[in-house]
Amino acid sequence: MKNKSSEKGQALILIALIVIGLFGFAALAIDGSMSFSDRRHAQNAADTAALAGALTYSRGGDIATAAQARATSNGYDGGTTSDVTVTVTDVPSGECPGNAPGKDVTVNIISYVNTTFARVIGRNQLTNSVTATSRGCGYYVGSLFDGNAVVALNPSTSNCAFDSGQSNAAHWKLEGGGIFSNGCAHSKNNDSVDLSGHCVTTVGGASNFTCQQPNQTSKSISYPADVLKIMPPNPCDGTPGDAGLPPPASGSTFTDGIYCISDLDEYDKKDIVLNNATLYVTDTDFNLKFAGGGGFSGTATSSGTYEDYYMIIAYDPTPCQSFNDHNAQVIQYRGNGSGTFSGTILAPSACLDLRGNGESSGIHTQIIGYIVSSNGNAEVYINYQAEENHQEPVDPSIQLLR
Repeated sequence: MKNKSSEKGQALILIALIVIGLFGFAALAIDGSMSFSDRRHAQNAADTAALAGALTYSRGGDIATAAQARATSNGYDGGTTSDVTVTVTDVPSGECPGNAPGKDVTVNIISYVNTTFARVIGRNQLTNSVTATSRGCGYYVGSLFDGNAVVALNPSTSNCAFDSGQSNAAHWKLEGGGIFSNGCAHSKNNDSVDLSGHCVTTVGGASNFTCQQPNQTSKSISYPADVLKIMPPNPCDGTPGDAGLPPPASGSTFTDGIYCISDLDEYDKKDIVLNNATLYVTDTDFNLKFAGGGGFSGTATSSGTYEDYYMIIAYDPTPCQSFNDHNAQVIQYRGNGSGTFSGTILAPSACLDLRGNGESSGIHTQIIGYIVSSNGNAEVYINYQAEENHQEPVDPSIQLLR
């Protein structure tokens, strides 16, 4: 006959084991949930603290103090319940846009969560460790449209913004930059555009280039809104104190100034020479072909609002659709045979047809048009020099790396 007291003892042991098990499950469910919630909160705190440090760098403040303050405001003050470490290092050379200086801000948070039920199994505290790194890159001056030598703004996917696909299209040679098309781009064959190690980047399709990056929709330019943001002010609208000068009474040499051109056709077949000058064209209807002679040479304005712009053509709400488009802005560009020219051509609603250069060193300009093409049989040589073309200040940037 079994001893009843022995059975009671065994039952108590079983009950104790079950209670410990229940506390274990409760610890896993409740204390584990508390630890998981704290970990998420700590990670968010580390992320925002790292970003606060990077933002403070862009504003010239004390990085570590700002990061610590943000962690504290989120409940991690480096006291008895957490440890907060902020580390600031220089960004490696070349990793910020425009090779601008920068700082990487790393925030590490170790937090301690007091348990409730886990104490039964000897765990009085749980520990979480999280980290976040942000990067702040400083102010720099950069080329328009990522420094591409040719920029074509037409967003159409059928009427290509860049087209050298005609049977008589000239051979292109580009150095110093690639080609960007806000729509599609087409070349007659893989040998017709020599990119010299650069590439053709398009929002739409691309065909017949040795290096092409099609369908880059993230690089899409909102036309015309994004372009109008960078358009320099019109110096020819009669505003008191504006910089616009009337063109010379005779000849086509422009020196030391911003010149207002209301009738661009007047300069057809002439050599247009700039000496530290910029042409601001307000004309919305011209067809400059240089048939039989004439072309461009010279240097752009060297300082001020219009610095390194060779020519700016005012935006027309009805952009040119082809080189046979009447009542539109159409130019066939040629070098004039006596020298190259430098400075950005900004013509956001014009069709620009490049017909060859007269100078073996190529043109040093950045070409920006609505549609850019070539229909002549002379070689088009663009030797883009970023420092000779217009550049815009670029604001500091911050990003969360991890």
